[in-house]
Parts: sequence; structure tokens; C-alpha cells
Amino acid sequence: MCEAKAYIVKNDHEQLVMQDVTLVQPEGETCLLVNLLGEQKLVQGQIVRIDLLHHTIHLSQADIIS
Repeated sequence: MCEAKAYIVKNDHEQLVMQDVTLVQPEGETCLLVNLLGEQKLVQGQIVRIDLLHHTIHLSQADIIS
């Protein structure tokens, strides 16, 4: 399976935001995350790194909007 885990990176610390992410849609200063079950989170921040080998998405210092 190709799902990923999304993390917020703040001061060299990673906080898990969502598991089983299947869609990341950048929208200006925010990113919409959608998981395998269709749950959605809108996160303020930008993509820092996507690691396909380890199935991780790292977002800049961000806040969860919804």
C-alpha cells in the first residue's frame, strides 16, 4: 500500500498529524490532507519534504485548521 504519515515539523520536533494519507493538495499557504477513509484535515503550512521510501510527508511549522 502507498499510504503515508503526515507530520508537522516544529523546532526539529515531528508531530504526527494524520496516518494513511492518500492525498495531499497544496492550496496556497495550506495543505489539504485526506486519508484512506476519506477523513480530511486542512493544515496551515507548506510541504518541506516527501519521503516516498519511508512513506512520510513533512510540513513546515504549521497549525491544524480543521
